[in-house]
Amino acid sequence: MPKRLRRFFYKYELRTHFLYALAAGAVLRFFSAIFVYGPQALDDYKHGVWPAYQFFAGLPIDLPEYRSHLLVWFLGVFVHVASWFGFESALAQVRAMYLGLGLSSLLAIYGTYLYVRNFKSRIFGASALYLMAAFPLMPFISTRAFGEAVAMSLVVLAFGYLESARRSDRANFRYWFIGFAVLGLATLFRFHVGVLYLCYLGLLVWRKEWMGVRGALAAGVLTTGAAALVDVLSGKDPLATLFIYLAENEGGGAKYGVSPWYNPWLFVLGVTLAPFSFVLWRQTRALWREHWPMIVPLLVFVTAHSIVAHKEERFLYPILGLEIWAIAYVWSSGAFNRYARRIYSNALFVISLLVLPIVCFVNTQEGEIEPPAVLESRYGAVAFLDYESLFGKSRFQFYFLRPPSVLETITPEEFVAPRVDQALSDHPDVEAVAFLTSDREAYDRLRALERISTLDGRCLQVQRSGSIMDRLLFAMNPRHNQRRRPTWYLVCERMR
Repeated sequence: MPKRLRRFFYKYELRTHFLYALAAGAVLRFFSAIFVYGPQALDDYKHGVWPAYQFFAGLPIDLPEYRSHLLVWFLGVFVHVASWFGFESALAQVRAMYLGLGLSSLLAIYGTYLYVRNFKSRIFGASALYLMAAFPLMPFISTRAFGEAVAMSLVVLAFGYLESARRSDRANFRYWFIGFAVLGLATLFRFHVGVLYLCYLGLLVWRKEWMGVRGALAAGVLTTGAAALVDVLSGKDPLATLFIYLAENEGGGAKYGVSPWYNPWLFVLGVTLAPFSFVLWRQTRALWREHWPMIVPLLVFVTAHSIVAHKEERFLYPILGLEIWAIAYVWSSGAFNRYARRIYSNALFVISLLVLPIVCFVNTQEGEIEPPAVLESRYGAVAFLDYESLFGKSRFQFYFLRPPSVLETITPEEFVAPRVDQALSDHPDVEAVAFLTSDREAYDRLRALERISTLDGRCLQVQRSGSIMDRLLFAMNPRHNQRRRPTWYLVCERMR
């Protein structure tokens, strides 16, 4: 660890570092929520963002029976708040949801503060706080519409309370109960978090920490009642979602795809920045000695996910905060190790310098969603005339294409001025016509329409949509990364 950084950690009290980390985490999550509004996967929009909009709009919620409505209600609150301030576009609403998720994720920084204040090492405390705020993946993951992302912050907060209670000289039932209650809430957002709950409870029984066991049982009753209430309010039988979920994933969810057993472990090693982290191998003995009640549930959780057939990286989001605690401890323990300074510290700073701007400012799948997102927010209703664009084939049309906006499929020969007037005449409610294409050969036809005026419209310049990462991935493997192609679009505004 660099000497200047150690001096900075020693300079201020832990509470001051907590406030600095809180501010840094809030800023980074704000940038990620505003600039990176594209999907990580289909599920975050299909089972999070879109149902939350339906809930806000009073529409029937399009959600599978094995999905809890809790995440939808949670995201819907932020859409309502955005509406109070006059933000009604699809783009503004998804940004509001991501901002709300980022704000709620700051609970992880408070949970980290609860945890590290039990240790004398000021370097460990400060490094854990700042890593929780600014570890390269954290701003992005904290602002994704997954139950796992919400659960991640709640797990950190829960273990902050639980470990504070365990390490306290005086028995504190309140901390035990709050910790397990928060862990139970995380379980409602992601049922697999129950593995952490049961594992930690088992450790308390083994250690004969009976007050903690009583806190777990009391919180368990509360969690079960809350799960039943969520189902009843969703129009289901009590606890129906849990049983349907278990039945849906019988056999390890193999019908959704099968991955090698080692995939979760590769993700865990990737987060530690392996192979650079192996220079800290000697510090893992102290990590185990000081943090084993937190490490054991983490390892059990990863092991459980390595056994099931279907695996995705986001399934491990709930334990990401705990892993960051482990990273912070071994890094701070090796603060005076020259190999750790030269190899791991440099790798961490360089990777953070490269990755943080990407996760905070570079949109994902921009060519697919940026044109409708930006144009709908600017003009309201738009007639999209599409020839082979990514949006025309998109699985996310359900969110960004809102009536009275329409999407029509046309041929390249229809990239002509009369087609603008026809669209404006056919759809009197729209304020603009947008030609879209991701076909390079149709691009020249689109350019021919730049800056022309028709009877009812005025065309602007051709715009290209596609983030720098999309362009890089497409250039590296065009055949495999077709969804990273650019989209060219031309807007023709209605003249009043």
